[in-house]
Amino acid sequence: MTIKEKYKRFKIWQQNAFDWSFDKNELHRCVNCGNDFAGNYCPHCSQKADLGKVSWKSVIQSTAEVWGMHNRSLIYSLWQLIWRPGYFISDYINGKRQVSFPPVKMMVIMGVLSVLIDYLFATPGVTKRSVAVVEDNSQLVEQYFQWLESSPGWGWLSITCFFIIPTWCLFRYSPCNAKHSLPQCFFIQVFMSIQVLIVDDLADFFTDFIYIMIPLCYFYAYRQLFGYRLWGNFWRVLLMLVSSFLFAVVVLSIGELLTTKGEISYFNEFMDILCLLFFSLCPILVGLYISKITYKRRNKKNMPNIVDNA
Repeated sequence: MTIKEKYKRFKIWQQNAFDWSFDKNELHRCVNCGNDFAGNYCPHCSQKADLGKVSWKSVIQSTAEVWGMHNRSLIYSLWQLIWRPGYFISDYINGKRQVSFPPVKMMVIMGVLSVLIDYLFATPGVTKRSVAVVEDNSQLVEQYFQWLESSPGWGWLSITCFFIIPTWCLFRYSPCNAKHSLPQCFFIQVFMSIQVLIVDDLADFFTDFIYIMIPLCYFYAYRQLFGYRLWGNFWRVLLMLVSSFLFAVVVLSIGELLTTKGEISYFNEFMDILCLLFFSLCPILVGLYISKITYKRRNKKNMPNIVDNA
C-alpha cells in the first residue's frame, strides 16, 4: 500500500471513525435475560451480544471500571481528540455522546494532571516568576500579562471562555455545523481547552516554543469542525483569537476600574474600554456579515442540484 493510499484511508477514518453496522438477520439470545434480538446489544437489559467467556481482557475491563474508564475511556477520547479533533467534536455536539468520555469531567482530570506535571517537572525559574506575579502590586491588566508570560498554557486556558461568542458569530454560517448553538459552542471550547492542557504538559518536557501549537490546534480542529477552506478558516480563526483576547482585556479593565478608587482617571479608562470593545466587536460583526452572504450564495448554488435530484 502506497503512502497516498494510506493517507486516503486515514482521511476516511477521520471523517467516520465509528462503525455501528450489524447484521439485522443474525439473531442472538441474551445470556443475561434470555431475550432473542438482532443487533450488538440486548434491547431488554443492554448486555453486549458477543460478551464471550471470562478472560484476561475481562479482568482488565473490570479493573478499569473502578476508574470510570471501561466505556468511552479517557485515553481513547484523548486519542480521538488528537488525530481527528474537529470530527470528534462534531460527533459529540451532534448527538453521538457515547463515543466520548464526558468532556467536562475529562477537562477537570486533565487539569489536575497538568497541575501535578507542573509541580513535578516545572523549572524553578517558572515557579519564581509565578510567585512574583502574585506579590506584584501593579494594575490588574499588567498582572495578567505577567502571569500570561510566566504560565502561557494556563493563560490560554483562561481565555478560552471568551472564545464562545466569537466562535458562535464567525462560524455561524459555516458549511458544516451551521446554525450551531451557544451550548454547543461551550462544549467545543471544553474540548479545545483539553488540547490546550495537552500542549501545556508537552511544554514541561520540551520547550516553551511548543506553545505555538495552540493556535495551530484551533486552525486544524476548526477546519474539520466547520468545513471552511484554508483561507476562509484562517482569517476567521485569526479574528476569533484576536477578538477573544481583546474581550479578556476589556473584562480585566472593567474589573480594575471597579476595584481601584481615586488612583486613576475614570474618564480615560472608560474611553480605553470603549475603544477596546469597538476593536473587538467590529471584526466579529464584519466576519458575521461576510459569512452570512457566502452562506446565502452557497445555498443558491446548491438549490438547482436539489431541484434536479427531486
